[in-house]
This record gives sequence, structure tokens and C-alpha cells, in this order.
Amino acid sequence: MKYVTEENEVVKCLECGDEIAYGGRADRKFCCNSCKNRYNNKRTRNSKRRRMKILNSIDKNYSILEKLIRAGIREADVMELKDQGFDFDSVTSYRKIRRHDVFCCYDISFSVILDRVVSITRREGI
Repeated sequence: MKYVTEENEVVKCLECGDEIAYGGRADRKFCCNSCKNRYNNKRTRNSKRRRMKILNSIDKNYSILEKLIRAGIREADVMELKDQGFDFDSVTSYRKIRRHDVFCCYDISFSVILDRVVSITRREGI
């Protein structure tokens, strides 16, 4: 017996696309437990991959800023940082103060004014 919706459409498994045989619940989405597990594992894997990509980008930004601080550099050109792989979309916090933007990458803060990154400093007491 086929599982059919009210609109007389045959319901298909979200993972493999096979028709779902009626049995038990009327709102089944998967044909078997293995398809259900595969589907949910893929969703979880993609979510973890996306989070890891963001965390890796933030860590890379942090290491670039830390190298600048160790070298005693407190200002840099935006394009120079981008050439080193800095991603301005991956920071831990952001706020706008008057005419410039203040970003933080963990305990390091910096301001962006026009095309310059200025005031690269490590915040104390965090």
C-alpha cells in the first residue's frame, strides 16, 4: 500500500527519493531509519563545517593582528591586511563610534577609518 497525501501525491523519502510505504504515522518523511540517520548526519555535518570555517577565519584574523602588535605596528592599510588574508566580516564584535568603526577580534581591538586600520591594541582586563 502506498502512502498518499490528501492531494493524491505519493510521498517520497527526503533522503533517497523512494516512495514511502504506509505504516504507522501519516506524516512520515523517510522510508527507513538508515535514510533518516543519513539525512540528519548530513545536516549536522554541514552545520559544523560552516561553524568551523567561521572560527578558522576569526583565528586567522587574530594571528594577523597579533603579529602586527608583536612587531609594534599600530596602523595598517586595509588592502595590505586583505592581501594577508584578513576577513573584515569575521570578527567577534563591532560597534560604531562617531565616524569610525571599532572591531574586536577576541581581546584585540582596532578601528577602521577610511581605508586605514588604526589603533590596533590588546584590551586589558578581559
